[in-house]
Amino acid sequence: MPVPPSSGRRGRRGRHRSLFTRVGRVFDAVRGRMMAIILLAAMPIALIGAVQAWHSYHNTLEAPGYRTDMAVARIDLELHHESEHLASLLQAVARMRLDSGGLARMLQLVESLTGRHYSQIALADDRGNIAAAVGPDHDATPLSIDEMPRFQGDVKLVAIPDALTGVPDHFRITVGAMIGDDAGRPARSGYLTAIMPLSWRSAMLQSSDPRLDLMQQNGPIQIWVMDTHARATVPLCADCNWQDHPPARIMQWARFEVMHGVEHDHITLPEGSYSIGRVQGGVHVLTMTRRNASERHAVVMFAISLVTSGVLLLVGLLGASKSADVLVITPLRQLTASVNQWQLGGVYDVRSNWAMPLEVRQLAHAFSKATRRLARHEKRLERAQVRQELLLKEMHHRVKNNLQIVASLLNLQAGRIRQPGAREEFAQARDRVRALATLHRYLYADGELYSLNMQSFVRELCGQIMHAIGESDEDRITLDIRVDDLLMVPDQAVPLALIVTEAVSNTIKYAFPDQLHGTLEVGLRALDGGRACLWIADNGVGMAAGRNLRGAEDERSGIGMQLIRGFARQLGGTLQMFEENGTRYVLVFPLKQPDQDELAD
Repeated sequence: MPVPPSSGRRGRRGRHRSLFTRVGRVFDAVRGRMMAIILLAAMPIALIGAVQAWHSYHNTLEAPGYRTDMAVARIDLELHHESEHLASLLQAVARMRLDSGGLARMLQLVESLTGRHYSQIALADDRGNIAAAVGPDHDATPLSIDEMPRFQGDVKLVAIPDALTGVPDHFRITVGAMIGDDAGRPARSGYLTAIMPLSWRSAMLQSSDPRLDLMQQNGPIQIWVMDTHARATVPLCADCNWQDHPPARIMQWARFEVMHGVEHDHITLPEGSYSIGRVQGGVHVLTMTRRNASERHAVVMFAISLVTSGVLLLVGLLGASKSADVLVITPLRQLTASVNQWQLGGVYDVRSNWAMPLEVRQLAHAFSKATRRLARHEKRLERAQVRQELLLKEMHHRVKNNLQIVASLLNLQAGRIRQPGAREEFAQARDRVRALATLHRYLYADGELYSLNMQSFVRELCGQIMHAIGESDEDRITLDIRVDDLLMVPDQAVPLALIVTEAVSNTIKYAFPDQLHGTLEVGLRALDGGRACLWIADNGVGMAAGRNLRGAEDERSGIGMQLIRGFARQLGGTLQMFEENGTRYVLVFPLKQPDQDELAD
């Protein structure tokens, strides 16, 4: 069966209240509060130390990441220097304004001066067709539009991917040039272009080259060049014995970064840090660096210091807790146990000694004086309570007797009256007085001075009314009492008894004319929300029909309904009357609970 959302919310609120209750109980005791005070006192120092340790640990963890970021920046800087150097050479040749033959010979000179490092140095016409080329790469593919400079003096740098892997392995650098005639005058425009390898070889670098710091055999730093989709990689150093490919999860991370257009980012893992970045020509490179010995040592020392600090803090808390238990909590427990024993009727006896704190000794002495005074006051209050109960019982007894005398006088007076209407009025007044007398008899006879058991009271009251009207010994009207075992304060019992008296009397008089048989039901039940419901129902002919049969002389009995409505308003309830298959009175009213202290007394 699915649980309604409201019940789920109530369950969560109940669990939260239960959790708060358990936490509150922990801090409600002296030990919990002392532990909280110790923790609050030690917290600032511990927090400062933890922040400093975490800052150092974080810097240690991020150190490989900083190195990889610096490696990406170094690679970009070296490629920038190298491309600028080559572009400067080409621009210097272009400014000579030589003819085609002179430019070709000058390109051969440039190749020899650069140690044949470049794959190709070529001269192209204004359409990009290769006119002359030197170097090991004899590819004569014309220049594309993207590889041509946009204006004179512009330098165009384009990455050339490998045909198989798609990973850039060369850069093409192109500058504009003016090709002269035999006299050295500008004749037509063209381009000087050179193909520079992207990969580095440590064997070809001089000992003073700064790139040797990055290019080490099995060194702490490794660098890969990636394709535009980060699906393939090639080591930047061809003879450094680096891994061919980074780990698969790093490639997944790199693809995610490239897909979202991230220019630069790094990730730190237990085995090291990885950085991805864009360098010259829009090429993506991936660098990796491992932690060195000092960084690994710092991580281990951080873990050791963290565990040591936690153990020392725990030992300090346990020591403080034990000391507090011996010096403070145990004397307070003795004092509390003695007070509880005295509260249960025992003797308060706490022997203070010098092992107790001064405040506890003073508290024990104050309790000793207070308990002696309270004992004397309790004896006086007990004697006063006994006298008060005797007086209340005597008062209810006298009120009951006086009410019975009044009822008897009304009955005698009614016997001397010959007019039926006046005699009926006296009889109704007598029944009301008898109802009050019955209520007071219950109050003093049962000893319930502050509450009344409505089950037995209503049963006797209805029987008394039946007897007064003369229906008790006949089987014509069946009385059905359905009253719960309910306690009610006298302030509500009095108007309720009068309502029952009026309603039952009216029902017996009007609901069953001409010796009709029927059932009279009287009920009282507690409802939810601190309310109660009284109902009086019959299966007779109904109030209106009964009055019509009795005649106009009974119209004066309408005072009964006025009393019923007035007492209902006094109870603060809602009265409804239904006339269908008989008459039914229904009264719903707020139920006042008897004072628990009075019930306990």
